[in-house]
Amino acid sequence: MSSPVDQHDRSAELVAEALLREHPEALVCGLASDGLIVPIPQSVPLWGQAALEGRTVFDGVVAADRKTVIDSWWCAKRDGASEGKVRMLKRPSRWVTLHFIDLLETHGVLLGILIPSDEAADEETVTEELQPATPRFSTLLEDEDAKVLDSDEAFTQMFGYTAEELIGQRVLDHIHPDDQARAVEGWIAMLSTRRAQQIRCRRKRNDGSWMWIDTTVHNYLNQPDRNHVLVEIIDVSAEMAAQETLQEQAELLRRLTDAMPDGLLQLDTDRNVVYNNARLLEILQASSGAGPDEVTLADTAGVDAPGALARSMGTLLMTLTVEGMATFETALERVFDDGCDQDVEVEFVPPSGERRRALMSIRALLRASGEVSGAITCVLDVTDSARARQELEKRATFDSLTQCHNRQSILGALQRELERGDSTTTGVVYVDLDNFKSVNDTLGHAAGDEVLLLVAERLKAASRGEDDLGRLGGDEFVMLLRGISGPELAMRVAQRIAESASGTFELSCGSVKLRASVGVACADTDASTGEELVQRADGAMYRSKEQGQGLPVLAEESHSP
Repeated sequence: MSSPVDQHDRSAELVAEALLREHPEALVCGLASDGLIVPIPQSVPLWGQAALEGRTVFDGVVAADRKTVIDSWWCAKRDGASEGKVRMLKRPSRWVTLHFIDLLETHGVLLGILIPSDEAADEETVTEELQPATPRFSTLLEDEDAKVLDSDEAFTQMFGYTAEELIGQRVLDHIHPDDQARAVEGWIAMLSTRRAQQIRCRRKRNDGSWMWIDTTVHNYLNQPDRNHVLVEIIDVSAEMAAQETLQEQAELLRRLTDAMPDGLLQLDTDRNVVYNNARLLEILQASSGAGPDEVTLADTAGVDAPGALARSMGTLLMTLTVEGMATFETALERVFDDGCDQDVEVEFVPPSGERRRALMSIRALLRASGEVSGAITCVLDVTDSARARQELEKRATFDSLTQCHNRQSILGALQRELERGDSTTTGVVYVDLDNFKSVNDTLGHAAGDEVLLLVAERLKAASRGEDDLGRLGGDEFVMLLRGISGPELAMRVAQRIAESASGTFELSCGSVKLRASVGVACADTDASTGEELVQRADGAMYRSKEQGQGLPVLAEESHSP
């Protein structure tokens, strides 16, 4: 069975073949991943199409439609194919349909197909057609001192100078000051090595503006029939404008991510760090080892990248606990394997030593083929909300005075124990303090609360480690006995509880002597509901109270089906 990637590549080839078969009049070009035109591989079948000449598709498109070229290019990189309508400089009065098709996996290029049409453009563009197009390629001849000897007509059109204004002028005077050192370095290398050198720089137009150009200098000095340096100039201002637009968008994205309240961490599938924002370091209070702002692939150029990047990820997440790191790794593995979203809470310990919690939302990054190329993780400090949630859970589970389970919590635990379905016996010990009302009436409710706290402490001390103690209300307590062997063990525990809950209690206002009445009920895990078992223990407790001796009483066995 073919993979989704194979199916995607085959679909792209079929689209390209169909367009080429149907439109032999089209212009075609091969494009490298950076958008520069390269030769079309022989493996790409053509049906009489001519090749588009130039450095980029930009070169032949009117300025107003160059954004369409950019948008179509990124769409093809993302989705595998794109379509847009543009107008060409050579014939701006007619629309051309531009197709980009991603054949990188199968043929090593993106294929550009330009299909002419008879659809007329607007009058403004027709006017543009009547005006001569500005050349994008020109030449100069210079002497060994880099002074102009001659220029072609295309140069004068590109830069607005007459030949008379140029001849004898020093070329360096027309190069942008920021680019002059690079131009001199290339000129010296050309003279010393006698090999052609290429320089990208900005050259001044006659109106004072600057044009980005690629300059190739060829050394023909002291050769028969010629004694000059040939300078070939290509206008790359559209390409540089597109790069500047992308850089502006990247800067905008960087500023936005730095302004986010969440920390961001981007990883590739080898767990190499591609990007992180400064907020991530602020939240986790970890050092990136590469500066305070961010870690990118460029930061590790020239080093053993896989190892260095792996250490970067470990450094970024160094404040996670061992358990927290294991949780994150497990979730990340699921994202890489299945492409599914994962949200996990992990614990981390910053240099202050305070244990904190972070929510890590991990999302897969997908290629156009559906293949996972990496993951982006949003990190948010949720310590305060986690503590608030824990406090709410505590309040919903435990009695605020005695810190025993509250009524709902202990009955829920009892019911879950009965529903486990194993062969063990579950027991309930019901405890009620005799004459507790008199404590409140004579000593006050504060003294009564103090008694309840002391009773709860004694009951917990008398219980087994696996048992739970709950307060039903007032002076009534329930002990849940898990996995006991039978009523005999339950009664021994109940006897210990009855003794601990009876006797003298030293209070801040004096001492009181109390006794507890205790009832016991047992059931196989599938024999009763929790409410029924407590009612049976309650009934046994009343028989204990009637006896007036503080001895536990075992409830009779239930005859419920």
